[in-house]
Amino acid sequence: MSSHPKDADGFYRLAQLDQVPDEDMLQVMMEDDGVEVDIALAMVDGQLYAFRDICPHMAFPLSIGYLEGTKLTCVGHAWTFDIKSGRALMPPIKKNLALYETKLDGENNVWVKVDPLF
Repeated sequence: MSSHPKDADGFYRLAQLDQVPDEDMLQVMMEDDGVEVDIALAMVDGQLYAFRDICPHMAFPLSIGYLEGTKLTCVGHAWTFDIKSGRALMPPIKKNLALYETKLDGENNVWVKVDPLF
C-alpha cells in the first residue's frame, strides 16, 4: 500500500480526476502513519464525492455497489445511502456514511480531507 502526499491543510492526494469514472466509483486504499483506510471517490453530474469505502452495517466495500445519481446501494444487504448528504435512506438504517471534503488543484489532482482516519 502506498503512502499519499498530505498538504498543510490535512488533505491527501488520492487520484487524478480522470481516474474517477463518471456516474461510478473508484476505490482508493491509503495509509498514513500506519493507519490504513479505504476511500471511495464518486463523480455524479460533474460533482466529486468522497466517503469511507465501508458499509456501516456489515463492512462490505461500498465502491462495488450500485450508484443511481447520488443514491448508493450496498451489494451486501441493499442498504441505501445518499452520497451527497451521507444520510441513510431506508429504515431501520440509522448509521450514516463518513463523508470527506474534496478539492482539486490546477493539475486535476483529487485531494481529500480524510479526518478522522479511522
